[in-house]
Amino acid sequence: MFEKRKAYESNLEAQLAMWKADIDVLRAKAGRAEVSAKVQYDKTIDSLERTHAEAGQRLHSLQEAGDETWESLKTGTEKAWTELRDLFHHSRGKH
Repeated sequence: MFEKRKAYESNLEAQLAMWKADIDVLRAKAGRAEVSAKVQYDKTIDSLERTHAEAGQRLHSLQEAGDETWESLKTGTEKAWTELRDLFHHSRGKH
């Protein structure tokens, strides 16, 4: 169980890092965008950063959890990850 748990947490860490890189790419695009588009980029980036931070907090809670609470926290973390993934997919379609 321990190895499976650590592998799961490592996978989430990698996804979180990829999404952080995606936010950085959007930030660079926003810097080159016209003023009217920059407003939309900024809104999207703010939303992504908030959701990213929440997902990071959930991951931290998951990593700190004991075995007895890990499974229940995993369910909440999966929900947060789904929301973040969907938000990133949606933002890629817009920009």
